[in-house]
Amino acid sequence: MTETTKKRSTSLAQTLAIQTQIHLPGTVGRLLKQIRELEQIAPLFVKANLVRSVTRAKLLTANLAGIATHHAEKTVAGGLLYVSAGSRIDISVEQNVVSTRDQDSVSEIDDIDFEDKSKRYQLIGMQQAYDLADRALQSGEHFDAILLDCPLLLNRSMEAPQQLSRYANYRRLYAETIKKIEGFWTTHRESIYPWKQDGPKIAAIVSQRFGAIINVSQQDLRTEEGRRHVLSTDYLNQDALQQLSGAREAIAGIGERRFIRGILGNFTRTAAFRMSTQTPEMEPRALIGDGVVGWHYAAAPGTEPCLVQVIGDENAWTSAVCDELTGILMSLTVLSGPFSLPLPMQLAQHELKSLKPFLDHYRDGVRRSMQSNELDGIWLSNLDQFE
Repeated sequence: MTETTKKRSTSLAQTLAIQTQIHLPGTVGRLLKQIRELEQIAPLFVKANLVRSVTRAKLLTANLAGIATHHAEKTVAGGLLYVSAGSRIDISVEQNVVSTRDQDSVSEIDDIDFEDKSKRYQLIGMQQAYDLADRALQSGEHFDAILLDCPLLLNRSMEAPQQLSRYANYRRLYAETIKKIEGFWTTHRESIYPWKQDGPKIAAIVSQRFGAIINVSQQDLRTEEGRRHVLSTDYLNQDALQQLSGAREAIAGIGERRFIRGILGNFTRTAAFRMSTQTPEMEPRALIGDGVVGWHYAAAPGTEPCLVQVIGDENAWTSAVCDELTGILMSLTVLSGPFSLPLPMQLAQHELKSLKPFLDHYRDGVRRSMQSNELDGIWLSNLDQFE
C-alpha cells in the first residue's frame, strides 16, 4: 500500500472539534431566534390575560397539609428490593407565623420485577398519597388546603397491555389505584371544595408537566371551540388574542420547558384551563364529568414553574379562588431553587431523605439472613409439629 492510499485515522477529539466548528453557529442562531420569539410572544400572553400577576396576602393565615411520596431501590440476589413511602406534614400559619401541627406517614417494602417498575412506583406513590389525604380528612382537623405531589387522576398511558400475562401484577395495581381514587372522592366529596364552600381544597402540585399550556396556546382562542379549553371565569382579551393567533408556529418550535419559563414571570400564573379537554383519557372516568382544572404558576425568582391540578365544578374555580390558592402556594415557597415547592411539601420531602440509607441497611440484613440460612432454620425447627 502506498503512502498516498493509506487510510487516515481520526481521533474522537478531532471529530468533535470539527463538529463544533460546523454546528456551533447554527446552534447559537437557533437558540437566539427562539429567545427573540419568546421576547415578542410573552407580552402578548400578558395582554391577552393568558398570563396574569397574582397578589399575595401580606398577612397569611391558613392551615395546610403537604404530602410527598418517594421510593428507593437496590439490587439484591439478581432482583430489585424497594421501599416506597409517603409523608404528610401539617402546618399552621397565623399572621405569617408558621408552626407545625401534626404529621403522618405510610411505607411499603417489597421486591419488584424490572418490568414497568417506574410506572408501578408511580401507582404505589399515588395510593400512598391518597391514603394520607384520607387520614387527614378523617382526623377532624381543619384544613384550608391539602397538597399532593402527584397527579389527582391517572393518565391512560399508565395502563398496561391487557393481553400479556407478565403484566398481571401491574394491571391489578392499576385497577386498585383507580378504586382507591374513586373511593376517596366518593367518601369525602360533600366535605371538600367546591361541593362544600368552606371545605379544604385538594390540589396536586406537580413540576415538569408543561404540555397543557402549550396545547391551549395552540388553539384559536377567538373561536368558541378554542375558548372551551380555557375557563370562562378567566376573562381573555380578544384584541390581544388576534395578535397572538399568528404566533402558533413560533410557539411550536420553542419547546415546552423554555416556553413556559419564558412567558411566566415571578409571582404570575397562567389562565386556568380545562385539563379534561387536553387529556380526555384520564381515569377514573367517573370523575372527569365533575371537571378537571389546571394552571401553571411561578413563585419566587429561580424556582421552577409548577402545575396545579384540581377537581370539581369549573364554575366554582373562579379567578378569585384560583388567585387565592396560588397566592398561598407562592407565599409558602420560601426556599429558592429549581424545584422548590410550598413549605409543607418541602418538609414532607425532607422526611423521605432517610429512605435510601434505610434501604441500604435493610438490604444488608436480607443478605445476611440469606447467607446464614437463618430463615430455613426457623422453618425446619418446627417441622416436628406437622408429624
